[in-house]
Amino acid sequence: MAIHELVFLETRSTFRRRSQKAGSPIAALALGVALLIMASGGRAEPPAAAPALPAAGIVFQGNAGLSAAALRQAAAAELADFEARGQRRSDIDDAAFQMELAYQRDGYAFARVEYEIGRTGERTTVTFNVSEGPQVLIDAIRISGNAAIDLETLTAFFRPETFGLFQSAQRPFVRTEVDSAVESMRDYYRGKGYLDAAIEGPRYDFTADRSRVDIHVGVHEGVQYRVQRLEVQGNAPADAGKEWEDLRHTTVGQPYTSRTKLVVRARAAEILGDRGFPDADAAVAVRTDPATGAVTLVLEVAAGPPVTIAGVDVRGNQRTQPEFIRERLRLKPGDRYDRSLEKESFNELYRAGVFSKVEIDLEKTDEEGRRVLVVTVEEMPSQEVFFEPGYGSYEQLRLVVGYRLKNLFGTGRSWTSEVLGAVKAQGVSSTLTDPWFLGSDVRADLTGFVRRREEPSFTRRDAGGTFFLNKELGRGLTVASGLTFRRTDLSDPAAAVEEEDLRDDYNFSSIKAQATYDTRNDIFFPTTGQRTFGAVERADTLLGGDVTFLRLTGGMRWFLPVARSTVLGLRYSTGLIIPGEDEFTVPLAERFFNGGENTVRSFKESELGPRDSTGDPAGGLAYNVLSAELRQRLIGDFTGTLFTDFGNVAPNRTRDDEGRPPYRNRSQILSDTLGDFFRGFRPGVGVGLQYLLPVGPARVDFAVNPDRDEKRNEDRYVLHFSVGMAF
Repeated sequence: MAIHELVFLETRSTFRRRSQKAGSPIAALALGVALLIMASGGRAEPPAAAPALPAAGIVFQGNAGLSAAALRQAAAAELADFEARGQRRSDIDDAAFQMELAYQRDGYAFARVEYEIGRTGERTTVTFNVSEGPQVLIDAIRISGNAAIDLETLTAFFRPETFGLFQSAQRPFVRTEVDSAVESMRDYYRGKGYLDAAIEGPRYDFTADRSRVDIHVGVHEGVQYRVQRLEVQGNAPADAGKEWEDLRHTTVGQPYTSRTKLVVRARAAEILGDRGFPDADAAVAVRTDPATGAVTLVLEVAAGPPVTIAGVDVRGNQRTQPEFIRERLRLKPGDRYDRSLEKESFNELYRAGVFSKVEIDLEKTDEEGRRVLVVTVEEMPSQEVFFEPGYGSYEQLRLVVGYRLKNLFGTGRSWTSEVLGAVKAQGVSSTLTDPWFLGSDVRADLTGFVRRREEPSFTRRDAGGTFFLNKELGRGLTVASGLTFRRTDLSDPAAAVEEEDLRDDYNFSSIKAQATYDTRNDIFFPTTGQRTFGAVERADTLLGGDVTFLRLTGGMRWFLPVARSTVLGLRYSTGLIIPGEDEFTVPLAERFFNGGENTVRSFKESELGPRDSTGDPAGGLAYNVLSAELRQRLIGDFTGTLFTDFGNVAPNRTRDDEGRPPYRNRSQILSDTLGDFFRGFRPGVGVGLQYLLPVGPARVDFAVNPDRDEKRNEDRYVLHFSVGMAF
């Protein structure tokens, strides 16, 4: 009885909507009058504009599962039409229907929404009377008849993807979701080669109080169709034998689906196109044995004449030099046509970053087998102004304003200038980028900069430039090397400068090589993949600087999905500075500092590690940071995190703190640095909340220091606000 009652209610609801909108006597009479007017050739006068009516009052009665606000939201468009179109009854009927759908999406399968329209004077009141019925929960999903596909795989179609920290094991019954799951089962069977598979149901068994339901689905799998043979007929090129065998290898033995013919035909067209036959035709005939499921594919090939490139015609370019486009093409005049080279040319032109549209076609000539390669492009805007706002607990508000000129002089090069403004940092930089340095696939970046930044123990001013070469080696691997030259001036230095006789102004010149392997699926909020990096930098007086040392840095980040909406992030970063042979100190601005919003979060900026006699951070020649962060998607774009950080700086105490004189030889500082390299780790534990923005997550982290050193006046807890993840 319960099953029939559900069907009856849904049918009655649908009938009521249709009858009031299109099948009422009034509607029929209006339609008849309109037909008479049209038949007589007369013209009906437009109706006079209806006078504006006061806004109607909306009242809900009987609703508990859904609030009045939720019901208004579900029927917002219909209620707006009711006010805007003269308070038509049909709009209220549609609104009631939308409210019923909202209830059904929440599991109230038997919910009904009736209404009454009353008028008191000029005031209209619409009362929606809700009969919710019980919220129906799914007790069990029972699938029978399956043999080839396991029960767990089929049941998974009935478990919709959900996010959030608090997820109920009981799921409401939503008929549309069940119907969608059954259709997905059908598609899954067909995708596995069970072309005759039939799905019976779903059938519903409700409990007596209609609060729970068992769902029954029957499966008749039938035979699985598989490709047993692939025959190639026609005038196929003789030199493509290996490619045909590869096609057989990837096709024979595989399930036969509705896509198999399309895939075989498309692959045949690629093989023929790569051999210089762009006009080749390939037809696929199919022979099946319904008793055994054996499928034979017959590929009939008509190769057509081979094609040679007679010339290249560039069209649509206004600012871009034609030669720049021709250099990106893998096909040249006189070459045999090759479809794979055409694709490479297409990708190269798009990779240039100056075209919004690229089309490559073959245009016939008077000579048989000779075509003109026509390249048509649409150029992107050449100028761009951008703004990048941000915030950090240390720098506080920051804003980058930039101007980028793309396709400089029509060569694909770009010029970018940026101005940084923050409470504790300012800077100007300008970069010239050549994506194809000296005609190669190496990108060159030449940058000049002037910047100032207030650190906790000093203020630095830098002016200089860098020249770097970058090359992508594929599959996420990038290598780079380059030169840096700058003038660094320190002001307001900490006592460490005086204690160790450090330079407060010097020229810095270095050569650097680095490699990065990045497989993250998202640079702002990764859920899978890793990022591994390492760099070697040599600063030397032979390069024109005043300081000499070797700086090694590296690290890894891993992102491991542990549940549908939970990710475990792991980080390790490290660095080591080795002074030059005649050096026993390293300038304060070149040292490593630890602590802050992106390192060990239980400390403020740079406050983890050794301090000078005045209590200011003194930095060190080595550091380590280890972090583990559990990221849980909560709701919408909000994510919560639980994290723990560990980090250190070596040497972990200054010479003055140890009661010893400043370093006077290289061996002393190296001995202390390497001896403390894995010592003195300080912890941080905490929780965080992120909201994903287009520029990256806005983040707040609350970290506690469980190993607080009161003698150093360390904070018991630290609150960080910033944009971007910690790693």
